[in-house]
Amino acid sequence: MVLESINIKWIEHRPYIAFVFGLIYTVVGYFAALVFFSGYISIAMLFLSTLLVVPSLVKLLEVEEKRESRYGLKHFFREHKDIVEAYIFLFIGVFIGYLILGFFMSETQYLSAFEFQRNFLITQEGLSGDLIGNFMNTPFEPSMADVMSVITNNLMVSIILFILSLLYGAGAIFLIVFNASIFASFITFVIEYLAQKVSTAFAILGVFSIHMVPEVSGFLLAAISGGVVSKALMMEKIGGKGFSHVIEDATILLFAACLLIIAAAFLEVFVTPGLFKMIG
Repeated sequence: MVLESINIKWIEHRPYIAFVFGLIYTVVGYFAALVFFSGYISIAMLFLSTLLVVPSLVKLLEVEEKRESRYGLKHFFREHKDIVEAYIFLFIGVFIGYLILGFFMSETQYLSAFEFQRNFLITQEGLSGDLIGNFMNTPFEPSMADVMSVITNNLMVSIILFILSLLYGAGAIFLIVFNASIFASFITFVIEYLAQKVSTAFAILGVFSIHMVPEVSGFLLAAISGGVVSKALMMEKIGGKGFSHVIEDATILLFAACLLIIAAAFLEVFVTPGLFKMIG
C-alpha cells in the first residue's frame, strides 16, 4: 500500500495516529533522500516528507470545509477539534522524527541530513556556540522590544502560511515540516553544545515546549484557516450560506492563531530564557 493513500478516516477519528504517520513519513523521507538524492539529503528530505503528508491533509481539509459550510459557528470547538489535533500531532510526529534521526545518526550523517537547517540557523538566526555561551553568561534582561520583534516575525510567518494554504490548499505543509525540522535542529544544536545527557535533552525539550506549543498551534491554525477557505472557493457558491459559514469560521481561526502567537512571544521572551539559564 502506498503511504500517501492511507485511509483518511484513521486520522479523522483518531487524530493521534497522525503522530505515527508524521514520524514514519519523516524517516521514509530521509531514507528515500539518502538513496536517490545523496548529495542533497537535507533539502530532498523536506520535499519528500512533504509530498507524503499533503494528500492526507488535502482530504482532511475537504472534510473540514464540509463541516464548516454546514454548521458555521455552531459547535465551533467540537467541529474543529479533530483537524486541529491532527495537524498538531502530525507536526509533533515530524519534529520527533527529526529529533530521533539527529540523536542516533553519526556526526557525518547528521551534518548531511541537517545541513540545510543548520545553515539556515547560522546564516539567518546567527546561531553559534559563542551566541549560546554569551547568552548563558549575561544577565537575563527581557524587554517589550524583544516581544514585539518575535510577534512581528511570527505573525508574518502566519500570514505566509495562510496565503500559501489559500493558494495551494495544503501547500503550507512544506513550511510546517520545515519549521518542525528547524525546531529539532535547534534543540539538537543546543544539546550538543551544553551536554550529551539524556536528562538534559528532555529538560531542554520541555523548556522550549513552553513557548513552542502555542507558537506552533498558532501557525497550524493559520494554515487550517487558509486551507478551508481555499476549499470553499472551489466547492461553495461565493456569497452563499455555506461560503459565509466557512469565512466566519476561518476568521475566528485566524484570530485565535494571532492570540496564540502573541501569548507565545511573551512566553518566549519572559519565561523560556530564564528556565533555559537554570538548565545550563
